[in-house]
Amino acid sequence: MNSKIFQSKYKEVFGTLYASEDSKALVIIFPGINYDHNKPLLYYAKKAAVQNNNDVLCISYKDKISWEDIGKASTEDVASEIAYIIEKLINKNYKSIYFLGKSIGTQIAGLTASKLNIHNIEFIYLTPIEQTLKYIIDRKCTVVVGTKDEFFKSNYINTIKEHKNVSLMLFEGANHSLEIKNDVIKNLRILENVVKLYVDFFK
Repeated sequence: MNSKIFQSKYKEVFGTLYASEDSKALVIIFPGINYDHNKPLLYYAKKAAVQNNNDVLCISYKDKISWEDIGKASTEDVASEIAYIIEKLINKNYKSIYFLGKSIGTQIAGLTASKLNIHNIEFIYLTPIEQTLKYIIDRKCTVVVGTKDEFFKSNYINTIKEHKNVSLMLFEGANHSLEIKNDVIKNLRILENVVKLYVDFFK
């Protein structure tokens, strides 16, 4: 599998593509601000995608935006640049395109999709934030969240439960990192369940 960097007009916003000639789908990973591609939930997302013979585009923007940028024009600008990168790649005839976002990356994934004329995108939103809610209820998607997530309160969880387009994977007691305090074994089980979701989703 070869890798190639696709640059936007900002040096801090780029995508690293891991590709093979016979792949049929593209998985695009939008990280959190403090949760990059090397942390477990995203590291194994890439592994699962590659195992299923998909290309993977890992987006990077952590040095361009911060939590203070949520909902501001800078986030819109970053999403436009990511859309530009993706448009460079879709000359390849992908059967499916998957967007996987974590935390603030869920909002950026939704924003980016709204700027693209692509209708076969499938979404996984990991531990979304409030600003992602409008994208969650707008398209068919899977949401993975914990009941103790400090950025996605129970009222938002109840809202998405009302929408049949949303498949919800809910972990009791898990926080914004999809972890339960002082319980390593349960945390590994959560990770295992999420990775199983990836393997099935990216087929």
